[in-house]
This record gives sequence, structure tokens and C-alpha cells, in this order.
Amino acid sequence: MAPADNSRVFDEPSIAGAAVGQEFASRPLVFSLARILAFSGGDLAEPGWPHRNLHTDIAKAREAGLSGIIASGTQTEGLLVEMLIGLFGEAWLHRGELEIKFPRSVLVDDTVRCRAVLQAIERQGDRDRYRLDVWCETQAGDKVIVGTAACALDPRPGAGR
Repeated sequence: MAPADNSRVFDEPSIAGAAVGQEFASRPLVFSLARILAFSGGDLAEPGWPHRNLHTDIAKAREAGLSGIIASGTQTEGLLVEMLIGLFGEAWLHRGELEIKFPRSVLVDDTVRCRAVLQAIERQGDRDRYRLDVWCETQAGDKVIVGTAACALDPRPGAGR
């Protein structure tokens, strides 16, 4: 049941209790042309929609030296952040750290899945800080985002700390 004030309720962190070396994966998402246009095209009600840019217009993409329209890096990053919120819960919004690079572009109709591998759990004051390698890859296995993420979690009640 949703809270009376309509605020978002986050699940308990699912990474708590994970072992170093454990791998996590997001749901796959197809970056259809409609999805890319909706994200990068601007206000749907604006005259002349979509905005003409390398994410919405083949001519603009080719001017930029691309073979076709590409998804915004921010759109792909959003899928990664969604996975990290799922792993860390609300703590991600307060203490999450993300360092990433974009080695390749996401093309129209690519299916993207984000992955993470837990590299270390370090004590940080009274919290456990989880450090992960993260990446997003296409159906062909091409990495479109690579980097690291970290977040410290409060001790769980009854965890003996």
C-alpha cells in the first residue's frame, strides 16, 4: 500500500549479505526508436517535435560521424542507476557513488542489460561500504558503459553490530 503522502517507498537493500564476487544483472531493455525519441525529442506537445539532434534525426547523427541515431548516454545510465537503487535501496540516493565511461553508443533496437560484480566490502565508520565493478552491455556483448559504483549501508537491526 502506498503511503498517504504519495512518497516513494524503497525496498530493503538486496545487496546486504552478498558475497564478494557475486554478480548482479538488471532486466534487459530494448532501446526502440520510440523509446529513444521519447527520451531525447523534447516536450511531446512542442511544435516541431522531436528536437533535431543526433538522438532523433538521422541527418544530424550522420553529421556527427555516426551511422545512425544513438540513444543518449544519460538514458542508458538511467538503466544502470535503476539497478543500483534496486541493490542499495534509498541509501543509493544519499550515499551512492558512480564513476563511468561510455566506450560505445547504444543503437536503435539494441537490447541493453546492466551488470555488477561485488569487488569489496569495506568498513566505513559504522557502515559497510560495498564497492562494485559495473557495466552495461548490448545483446552482442559490446560494453556501452563501464565503471565502478560504491555505497555505504547502515547496519541492519539485529545484525550484531
